[in-house]
Amino acid sequence: MTLVEVSRRLSVHKASCHSMLSELLRAGWLLRDPVRKTYHLGPALVRLGREAAGRYPALALARPAMAELSAATGAHCVAFSVSDDYSTVVDQVRSRHGGGHPMPIGTQFPHRPPYGASTVAWTGPQARESWLAALPEDVRDRYRQAITATQQRGYAVGLHLLPDLRLQELALIVRSAEVRSTRLSQLAQALTDELIHQEEWFPISLAPDRTYEVSHIDSPILEPGSRIALMLSLVPSPEPMSGANVTRLGEELSAVTRALSAALTEESLAQASKLDT
Repeated sequence: MTLVEVSRRLSVHKASCHSMLSELLRAGWLLRDPVRKTYHLGPALVRLGREAAGRYPALALARPAMAELSAATGAHCVAFSVSDDYSTVVDQVRSRHGGGHPMPIGTQFPHRPPYGASTVAWTGPQARESWLAALPEDVRDRYRQAITATQQRGYAVGLHLLPDLRLQELALIVRSAEVRSTRLSQLAQALTDELIHQEEWFPISLAPDRTYEVSHIDSPILEPGSRIALMLSLVPSPEPMSGANVTRLGEELSAVTRALSAALTEESLAQASKLDT
C-alpha cells in the first residue's frame, strides 16, 4: 500500500502517517519498495510471529486440520485459546458457506454464564461448579446435564434462539466491557437472562429428524493432563439443519480433535524423551 492508501484506510493525516511508517521501517516491521513507493510487511515480523506462535504449540498441528475440516463441512473453523476467564480467537479458516460474522484474531469471549458452557465441560470440577453456581438455581440442573452429555459425545452444540442475534452480541459486549450505563446494563441483563432460560440454547440432546439453527459446534484439543490446548469451533451455514446433520458435523469435529490431542501428547512425550537423553 502507498502512503496515501494507508492514510486513507486509517483516517490518519498523511504527515502523521508518514511518521508512523518511518518508525516501522526503522524497526524492520515494514519494507518500502523504492520504485513503486509502496509499503509491505517486513522481516522483523517473522520473529514476532514465531514467538507468538510458540505460545500455541497445538496451532501448528491444528492449522492443516482446520483447513480440511472447513473444506469438508463448508463451515468456518475457528481456533480459540482458553484461559480461566476468557476464550480468545487465535486463528480461523473461513468458508463462503459458513455463518456468523468474521471474528478478528484476538477477539475475546468471557466465560460468564451462559457463555463459556462449551469450555467448562472440559475444565476441572471446581471451575465447572463455580461456573454453574453463577447460573439461576432453576436452570443449574439442566446445564449440568447438558455439560455431562457434551463430555460424553465429545462436542458441544450452541443454537441460535433469540430472533435478533445482534442483540445477543450486544449483551455479550456490554457485559464483557462492564459498561456502566444503567440502561445498557439493564438491557444486557434482560437479554442474558432470557438466553439462560432458553432450554435449548445449550441442548442436552439432538433429535435426528428435528431441524436446528446452529450457532457453533465446539470440541477441544487436549494436551497431556487433559488441559485444553485449543478449542476448535465449527460455524456452519445459518440455514436450519437436521439433528442428524448436526451430529455428523459434531462427530467429524470430535474425531479430528481426538486425533490432534493424541498427536500433541505424542509430540510432548517425544520432546520429554529428548530432554531426558
